Amino acid sequence: MGSIKSKVKIWLVILLLFLSSCISIPRQSVELSAELAQMTMRSRTSHLELLNAYTMLRRDQAERFLEEEWIPSFTATFVQESNILNYIENAPTPEAKGAEILEFAQAALPIINEKRNSLFDVINGMDLIVRNRIESHYQEMLNVNHALTAHLESAAKVVEIRQKLQNKMNVNVEDLIPFDKMNEIMEKLLKSGTQAEQIPLLLEEFKNKIKK
Repeated sequence: MGSIKSKVKIWLVILLLFLSSCISIPRQSVELSAELAQMTMRSRTSHLELLNAYTMLRRDQAERFLEEEWIPSFTATFVQESNILNYIENAPTPEAKGAEILEFAQAALPIINEKRNSLFDVINGMDLIVRNRIESHYQEMLNVNHALTAHLESAAKVVEIRQKLQNKMNVNVEDLIPFDKMNEIMEKLLKSGTQAEQIPLLLEEFKNKIKK
């Protein structure tokens, strides 16, 4: 009986030693992980807010372009080509004139909406591409932070890794959110002479630009 108790005690001691050797993450590592995780998430939020503001600004710009430039130009051309003014003038009654105007609007509105959608597709497409870049960058930061801090064994290592991760976190905004390349696409997108078939190609052009 005594022999069994002795064996149990020995196994308990071995188990405790084994568990103690597994739990080797120092307090500094835990603090580092929490600190850098919070810094990473704050930086991620700031970059996403910056992208949101840029995209909203560009959507407003596209809407102004439509209302102040493209729609007036398109309407003038459409009126001339459809000869709608003559139809309205020759209509015998006010009701008939109204019917001519309604028919004109019903023909014009789908074309205007198609133009608006094509512009917003490019703007939203660029936003999504850059948003994914931001998310990917900060997820990588969180993964690296978690992997490294789980294996740190000294306070000196904690300080060293903190500095390395902080340096990596200080990414150039232009590298993460390529405003210059986005602006180039926007300039082409909002040119009155840009043909409808060229607009979808602008998003592909943007993808190629940020790969370089």
